[in-house]
Amino acid sequence: MGRAARALLAAGAILLLTAGPALAQQDQEPKIDLADFITADAVAQWEDRNGDHIPDMPVEGPEGDLPVGIAGIWDDAIGATTAEEFIARVDPSGTGFDPEDEGAALMGPCGGAAISYDAHGDSLDAAVDLGDGNPPVDIYGEAAFTAGNPFRVDSGGMVAYFGFTLDDPDLTLGAFHDHRWEVVIMGISADEGGDPNPQDKNRNAGLMELGDLLPFQFQMKAKVQGVFVDKWGSTDLPEYTADDVAAVFAGHAVCFGEGWVEFVGDSYPLFTLPGALASALALAGFSGVLFNARPALSWRA
Repeated sequence: MGRAARALLAAGAILLLTAGPALAQQDQEPKIDLADFITADAVAQWEDRNGDHIPDMPVEGPEGDLPVGIAGIWDDAIGATTAEEFIARVDPSGTGFDPEDEGAALMGPCGGAAISYDAHGDSLDAAVDLGDGNPPVDIYGEAAFTAGNPFRVDSGGMVAYFGFTLDDPDLTLGAFHDHRWEVVIMGISADEGGDPNPQDKNRNAGLMELGDLLPFQFQMKAKVQGVFVDKWGSTDLPEYTADDVAAVFAGHAVCFGEGWVEFVGDSYPLFTLPGALASALALAGFSGVLFNARPALSWRA
């Protein structure tokens, strides 16, 4: 990618709204209109080329790179430095996950949306968390990030993501401060970071160009887990699971999410054991950094 999509994101043309998306009037239509997450002057450029009711990346328009956001002062820009460290961080054995749990879990005053694209910028999947305490859903209102309806990703493509923080009595000025976060895709990636956030930012938008970051493409179904902790500071996060995350971070505002992701592509090799893929990625020199490879654009709204 290197055309209008970058320019639109750079100009803040894609904004995640705190209000919920509009509901379609007909049962045959999607219940969530993703155009509601894009400003009016950009909707026409983010057309639905493949008819799946998800806006596709623009392929025509002015050239211009998406500027890199400002990294948090505790963001990990290096990742693992050895193969052994990488394998330990991405948890191929699943000790931090419950592979038998086929659902998705969410908690905390956060919401967001994610859209995945193939290498041509055509959409594959989309999921939305409205921050209303309910599980994430796809555009048809069905539970998303579950084993039966995983979030589909092309390891040769890209993922656009947008996030917001909701007002919460445990947060100062509706934002996370001195926060720490991490995201682990079992057997694939582990990324972490944080920032004092003195500007009270409560929105972000980012793009992961997986085809440029991963050393090779593959198929696999895996669990993903992420946590965002208020007032934790620079200290590393302890171990936690979906069952004990609230207790581990008691006294702090916390956003936590866990669900299923499926990397797809008929021409890509299929890995059925996370340990095998983790070993292959480690041997290829991949450090696990995806989110911090291009720090998200953040702002206050």
